[in-house]
Amino acid sequence: MTCKARVIALLLSGCCLMFSGCRQTSSFFDRFKANNNNAGCAPALGPADGSIESSVLPEPIRGQSPQESGDLKRVYFSFDSASLLDQARQQLDANAAWMRANPNVAVQIEGHCDTRGTADYNYALGQRRADTVRNYLVQQGISSDRLHTISYGSERPDDNGGGEMSWARNRRVQFGVYGGR
Repeated sequence: MTCKARVIALLLSGCCLMFSGCRQTSSFFDRFKANNNNAGCAPALGPADGSIESSVLPEPIRGQSPQESGDLKRVYFSFDSASLLDQARQQLDANAAWMRANPNVAVQIEGHCDTRGTADYNYALGQRRADTVRNYLVQQGISSDRLHTISYGSERPDDNGGGEMSWARNRRVQFGVYGGR
């Protein structure tokens, strides 16, 4: 498949996802990655290094609502990036220590974006941010079975204002907790 054909397939698939009401884009991007040999094209979206993929909530917590915990602090990202900043790594190290001390909780990792970019792009970026955080926590010794990712794109802003300060607050990953402490 040529690069141009892949781009058209990507756009058409994105439209199908948008009109079907489906916002779980990771499975589409995983299929696109698997079929993409990158012959002269930009790299496919999502982690290409075989790292942990997005997760589905297991039966015991499916249907429950996670509660944001003051013990797990949010981490923030640069514009159009899913790369961890040094400050985010330090915060994730502290979050991992809390998770090790509270082994009975499962954690939802929520990826968020500012309002710039299309809805589909922001959902994909939010998912990459959540997956990056999940991968980092697994590297810190947290069981992948306890970590579940979701992207809200730009649909749940923390700050509804305009301008760089508001956008910076919205480029985040935050955490919800399932289960007792």
